[in-house]
Amino acid sequence: MYLTDTNCAKYTRPWRERPDGYAMIFSSASFRAKYSYICCGGWRGIPMMGADRLGFSRRAILFLLVLIGAPSAVWSASLEESAKEFARKIVAALPGRESVSCEIRNISSLRPDEFGRVEQAIRAELQGQGVCVSATSGATIGIAVTLSENWKEFVWTAEIRQGEVSHTVLLGVPHGSEARPATNAMHVTVRSEKFWDGPERILDAAEVAGIGGRLWIVLLLRDRLLILEPSGRLEIPFAPDPGRDPVGELGFGQNTNTIPFSLSSRVCTADLDMRRLVECLPKDMSGGPTASPYPMPMDLTPAGSPAPGKGIGLVISPVCGGTNQFLMTSARDYTQTDSLQVFQTEPSGPVAMSAELDFPGPIVALHTAPDAPRAIVRNLTTGNYEAYRLAISCGE
Repeated sequence: MYLTDTNCAKYTRPWRERPDGYAMIFSSASFRAKYSYICCGGWRGIPMMGADRLGFSRRAILFLLVLIGAPSAVWSASLEESAKEFARKIVAALPGRESVSCEIRNISSLRPDEFGRVEQAIRAELQGQGVCVSATSGATIGIAVTLSENWKEFVWTAEIRQGEVSHTVLLGVPHGSEARPATNAMHVTVRSEKFWDGPERILDAAEVAGIGGRLWIVLLLRDRLLILEPSGRLEIPFAPDPGRDPVGELGFGQNTNTIPFSLSSRVCTADLDMRRLVECLPKDMSGGPTASPYPMPMDLTPAGSPAPGKGIGLVISPVCGGTNQFLMTSARDYTQTDSLQVFQTEPSGPVAMSAELDFPGPIVALHTAPDAPRAIVRNLTTGNYEAYRLAISCGE
């Protein structure tokens, strides 16, 4: 082999295993250098030019991109399959297949291009199932589909409306360990502890320190306060508010012997020590008490659009450093069991921050409190009403 500016190149000694294992290359007659190279196990028999190295780098980069994108592809394909399955569930719940409008929105962590493929899959499946989807607002049946997300799963929700009648279809899709998206969602835990149950239809319940520091349970009914003491029970009657669905809430006075409570039209105060009703004041036009010395806590409902497929809402003190957090019940009726879940308001809409906490019956009331919110539940098995204190904390 001859190279430019090379005066000599030869073997200096025989090499039995690899006769091409070294070369002597001289750039000029006055300067010589000896270079020995031993190839151990692998070599390239064809010279690698610059173009070859560039092609190799491109192939390596492409291979890495494929590996990185593989979980996302699995995740996207799984959601597309869930979209088709959900479309079939919607079709099974439709009262008819003609003159149907369909609105689909995304409040999950999916990027617009990823959600576009999922949306296309659900629309194609609806049409494939014989549903005549109309773009006009004059359709007799309306479907509002939402893809939301919590830290455990994606949640498909569809509200089907026909006139004044509506019902909801739900489908959960687990993230899966290999395809779970990166998210800043906080892990919030909700726990409950039952502290009373009985046959009385209560509007609210609370535990207070009574005379001598003994624990009393105060129950608010539509026409009386019921105080459960260690020695027995005491009733403080009052005139009930009119209406078939009474509402009420217990408050907290300046001392443990005085407790205010709120009804739909007035705020009253009871002296537990004297065992009597002190006063009742009408609420003003904004729903607050007039000149009451005992401010009532306000059961605030979350602002903005409600979370799809959810019912009663209650604003709570934020946990895990979040903001604009609230509790929501399910949207089931009073003949079904219920659940509670923490949500947070994001620019895209409500985002679930906790798993659902199940209850043995419908939640008929949610109330705020300085220490912990309270839930009133009607147990479908026993028929009794139950009072729960709720603990909301940061962590799985």
